[in-house]
Amino acid sequence: MCDLSPADAGGDPVMAKGRRGTTLAAILLLLPLLSVISYEMGMDFAPVASAASDCGQGEQPGALDEDMVEDFMLTGNGWVGGGVHWEEDEEDYQITYRDLSSLSSSFYTSFVLNNDSAVGLRMNMTTGWKYTICVNLQPLNGSEERPIADVYLLQEDDFSKYEFDFDSRHDDWEGMRDDIAHSAPWLQNLILWHPFRDVHSYEKLDDVKFAVALDHEERSYSIWDDYAQPKTMFLMIESWNNIRDYDAKAQESNYSVDVTVLVEERFSLPNWTVSMVCCGGLLGIMASPFLVHRRYMKAGLVAIEAGGGDMMPHLETAPERTSTAPALTEPKEG
Repeated sequence: MCDLSPADAGGDPVMAKGRRGTTLAAILLLLPLLSVISYEMGMDFAPVASAASDCGQGEQPGALDEDMVEDFMLTGNGWVGGGVHWEEDEEDYQITYRDLSSLSSSFYTSFVLNNDSAVGLRMNMTTGWKYTICVNLQPLNGSEERPIADVYLLQEDDFSKYEFDFDSRHDDWEGMRDDIAHSAPWLQNLILWHPFRDVHSYEKLDDVKFAVALDHEERSYSIWDDYAQPKTMFLMIESWNNIRDYDAKAQESNYSVDVTVLVEERFSLPNWTVSMVCCGGLLGIMASPFLVHRRYMKAGLVAIEAGGGDMMPHLETAPERTSTAPALTEPKEG
């Protein structure tokens, strides 16, 4: 007759809990694989990201608030031969760089974009908001020709390089301008301007819609200042031949530009959550074999303790016949 432990008869709750934990861990590790399989099968395992808000629908936003946005124009001939700046052009654009409040409300404005010039908006974008920017160009004087222009979103440091590029657009720098435009990438990163995150450049278009949100505050730090100055962003709409290869050239026409900026409150997780999730997932993958092994070994020890310590079942009936033979027999003499 076999003596079975209680764990064998009714199941151990501790062992069942361990199996459920192991199953849950395996499911969490397989979630990325399930999302790929569902995508290949045409199933929406994860929600699809929505597109940017349509600026043509809903209530029309208010006018430009000068406390949050500064508008300006870039015009003039710039440096022509030998780096000499025309005096009459110095007053054509003066950016005050005044302190701007955080951009937290939508607005609408319009410009006239002249040939070989640019119009811009200086804005103090901040975290916690999503900015949907819509730029629409229309021809003037009833022209049926499709307007073409370039739209860039620049950081403050890149705008200073952009302004230098605009001022020197009619000066070939004795051939250096083209050489720098086609130089090595590391040299271009040092000298040339770049759009925000290297992606917010929209060239040879008449209608542009895009959305942007900041993950952290854009600020400038200095060892001489105790306070970090906020850096502003520049939205540039241009009709001149900049140093980039694929931009629109000067169109010899003037256009009407409508700019709408929609501001929506946005919930964002702190930056440290990314490190926590990535590091936590990696540590979980590394620790999962040890956890499974520990559960397996612990389940065996619990079963032994619950059964009284017997490693194997045994017979409790007495033997039918007692053995009378000696364990060892003496050798015969002689």
